[in-house]
Amino acid sequence: MNAIGAISSISGVSSVSGASGVSGIGGVSPLTGASTVNGTGAVDGTTGGTPPGNNFLDSLNDAFGQLNGQLNAADAAASDFAAGGSADLHTVMLQMESASLSLKTAVDVRDKLLEAYQEIMRTQV
Repeated sequence: MNAIGAISSISGVSSVSGASGVSGIGGVSPLTGASTVNGTGAVDGTTGGTPPGNNFLDSLNDAFGQLNGQLNAADAAASDFAAGGSADLHTVMLQMESASLSLKTAVDVRDKLLEAYQEIMRTQV
């Protein structure tokens, strides 16, 4: 099971393997690096010299890296179970269901991003 092949229809994102550190696609963490203006709670979107778009791409890259790791771990557990290894059925099924749910969530996020992009492109200036 090639996890990146399953989400290869996402264009514009490259080098998503080997990244980690996001709590999960389902458990989205708040954006980091945002600061307040004059203590009013308004977000200025800057992170000390880093363009705001890079944080989103880094977060997306990390999320897809973690998804890839989840899919690979579920595949390895299923292979271990099929080969008669030490994996028990309950653990294998939990890992597979978790990976499946994460993949469905990633596909839904991709669909919403494409829908938003298409809506922006349809907007007349």
